[in-house]
Amino acid sequence: MISLDLSGHLTMITGAGGGIGGALAADFSDLGSDVVLSCHNSRKECEKLAEQIEKKGQKAFIVQGDISRSEDCRRMVEEAQNYFSRPIDILVNNAGFFYDVVPLVEMTDAQVSKTIDINLKGTMFMSREVCSRLVADDHPGRVINITSGAAHSGRENFSNYCASKAGVLGFTRALALELAPHHINVNSVSVGYVEVGKWEGDDQKDAVRAGIIPRILLRVPGKPEDISHMVAYLAGECGDWITGSDFKIDGGESCGRVPYIVP
Repeated sequence: MISLDLSGHLTMITGAGGGIGGALAADFSDLGSDVVLSCHNSRKECEKLAEQIEKKGQKAFIVQGDISRSEDCRRMVEEAQNYFSRPIDILVNNAGFFYDVVPLVEMTDAQVSKTIDINLKGTMFMSREVCSRLVADDHPGRVINITSGAAHSGRENFSNYCASKAGVLGFTRALALELAPHHINVNSVSVGYVEVGKWEGDDQKDAVRAGIIPRILLRVPGKPEDISHMVAYLAGECGDWITGSDFKIDGGESCGRVPYIVP
């Protein structure tokens, strides 16, 4: 019988205050895991999440910092493990940044650095802090990195974002090789068009949708829960023999040319 029970586990979710982060926190706590909610500027959202999680009988702890700073990652992991008195054995690197989208010839150094620092270096820093402790304790674990369809194909004016997310794919494979002897599985989930974050309340949302929806085979945008369900699958026993792999959750956008459908 398949079980998705995560009782006894401690899951850390970066970017927990966003739409996908909130769905991850809800799913993992529903499955029995205690949760560390990592945020930078969304503490109020995380406080609401923590209250909901604790009403369900699980424990939640909020840590706040900038994942692009290695010292902040170290402090947040230490604070969480001191609070729970046990290691974080599931890490979901969900935090990301994609707002600085301009042609490369117009892109500033700061726009290059911020996107790379958060999306790629932040994922590496947080993974290092969590996994170094698991290795030292000889404790098995899981790392699931949230990347993007932009990691697999070029996107106009998104060169910094595409590069950062493609880097996460390479990092996932390399880390899976390094950590397999320590029974730590490392995978990634490439996310398609999910209407959260940048698109909430955006007055250009209809125009963006008009350009993207026709490329999606299922003709609808994704929901945060579509992503969190896949991550939960990889975190539980169903993911025992899966490592170094990437899973595209995008409604079929990456499948190929979408057939014309008469409205």
